[in-house]
Amino acid sequence: MTLIEKQNILDVLNSLEVIESSGGDEAYILVENNKKNQELLNDVGIPSETINKYGDEETFCVLALAFGEGYCDLYDGGKLIAFDKSIEIEMKYGKSVMMYKHDGKFNLSIYTDGGDASIVELSDVQVKQIKELFE
Repeated sequence: MTLIEKQNILDVLNSLEVIESSGGDEAYILVENNKKNQELLNDVGIPSETINKYGDEETFCVLALAFGEGYCDLYDGGKLIAFDKSIEIEMKYGKSVMMYKHDGKFNLSIYTDGGDASIVELSDVQVKQIKELFE
């Protein structure tokens, strides 16, 4: 699956109205499992059988669907994100640092095993400095 196809799916998932959500170790984002939401996802290539694996007759979890099916690489607390390449460094105390490119911009994410993420868009100067470290 191409990055563009993944992004089309994530655009739909990010647009669905959230009924209930929770963060932390057992994070979830529930949306209504109705005909409209199923059709929107069917239109971008997700079969109803796949959607239904991540919920019940009333709701399904977009977070579980996105990560479980490999459409998503990161959830920033506000939206699901996919990217082609990334560099990840595991740190102490359950933290990780990841640098990735999304929508043509470089970002640095610091996140914990519990799902909390802090994301900063890097300036051209910062990207140049990082590249110089590895030359």
